[in-house]
Amino acid sequence: MTETIAKRFETKEKAVIEVYGHVGVLGANLRNLSETGAFLEVSHGDYVPQKGDLLNLTVQLETIKKTHNVSAEVVWTEGMGLGICFINKDEVLERMMAKALGF
Repeated sequence: MTETIAKRFETKEKAVIEVYGHVGVLGANLRNLSETGAFLEVSHGDYVPQKGDLLNLTVQLETIKKTHNVSAEVVWTEGMGLGICFINKDEVLERMMAKALGF
């Protein structure tokens, strides 16, 4: 089976990350984006998300006056950088329960 890689687009948007299970928000720079995920660099905050963390990501697109809010899971990290995959908002609770129960 071959894996399809989604085309990525470079961006310089600012983002706000909320990590489910942690208090507070993190600032981040959205470096690239695809249909399936994104690469972010944490710019400020008191926590660096880890692989498996579930996120609520908000991106304010000033030029077109729109706000995008998506759920995601961290799939890899390197320093302050995060690779995330987008997930359906309905899956967040299910994944949180699975993590809590050790599945």
